[in-house]
Formats: sequence, C-alpha cells, structure tokens
Amino acid sequence: MHLNLIKKPSEEIISLAETKNYLRVDHDFDDNLISGLIKSTREAIESIIQKSILKQVWEYGLDNYSICDFDFKEGDYPSIFCGTMTIPLPKPPIIKIVSVEVDDREIDSQKYSLERRRGKFCLCINDGSIFKSRRKISISVRYEAGIADSVENIPYQLKLANLMLVANAFQERFSYEQNNVISQGVRQLLNPFLNLRIF
Repeated sequence: MHLNLIKKPSEEIISLAETKNYLRVDHDFDDNLISGLIKSTREAIESIIQKSILKQVWEYGLDNYSICDFDFKEGDYPSIFCGTMTIPLPKPPIIKIVSVEVDDREIDSQKYSLERRRGKFCLCINDGSIFKSRRKISISVRYEAGIADSVENIPYQLKLANLMLVANAFQERFSYEQNNVISQGVRQLLNPFLNLRIF
C-alpha cells in the first residue's frame, strides 16, 4: 500500500500576518521560523484528526495485492462482495475521485463510485472482470480530499488550534524540556473533527 501527496494545499489555513499578530511579534526576523511552524503544526493537526483540512490531491494504491488478501464478506475492507470491490480511502473527507487505474489501465468512471460505508469513504469498483481469475492486482486511486476548498470555509476551531500549536512551539523553541505540545485546549478544539468509527 502507498499514500502519496500529489498536490499540496494552495495556502496554509492561517496566514503569517495573523499568526504574528497572535504571537505579538512585530519584527521580520523570525518570519521563516514562524512560516515553518505554521506548516508543520497544520500537518500535525491533519495527522491527529486523520483528515485533510484544505483541498489537496492524494494518490492511494494497493501494489501487487493478492486477491486472496481481500475479505469476501460485506463489512470488512478491502473487500470483494457480490461483484463489487470496496477499498476505504485514507485522508478524508473525499471531495471527488480523479482517476482509478488497475494494473496501469485507467478504469471508466462509470465502473466505480465513491460511497460512505460504515463511516468510511470508500472506492467501490463495479467491474468484476478486473479481478476475476487474477492472483495479484495493483490499484492506484487519485482523489481530492479536504474539509474545505478555501481558507474562508475552514472551521475556526482548526485555525485556533493551529495558532495555539504555533504559539506553544514558538515559545518553547529554546527549551530543552518541551512541554506537552498538544494541550487540553487544543484537544478540545480538535475533538469534533476526529474520525468516528461506526461499528
């Protein structure tokens, strides 16, 4: 399995200017440091909530995957059930599927769909011919994912969490003993965005 970021977000969820205002920094000496902290803490938030915040393009693939490794019952993933191959996609929420390739051959968009199954965004391939009588298969999926397509549409809780993490990292940058970076306040802000598993 592989997951590659193909297209990064076009901008960060908080700007350098608003971050400097939050930090009460009125000089330009630390601009590069602060910009790096903005990006790294946004990536940390995405890792915690297991979601893409701003729209980005991902490629997810199963490489030389044995058909025997698929579950043959409904509800377990990846699976093949009633002629449909179902593969959960990481880094939700998924906006749209850009392309699907099986063994380097692009699949017609009418033969697959994006569905929610048991709380997960899943690619459902309805072309039984691609996995009949095959022992191994390689699947590559490109898709757009993100909570928001622009900075204006990002929930303020995520922006505030990003600002708080930057402030903590900036304040503790000279300390050998770093405090717990994810404070209780940040955890509370991120709680509504955590993936809920529905069983």
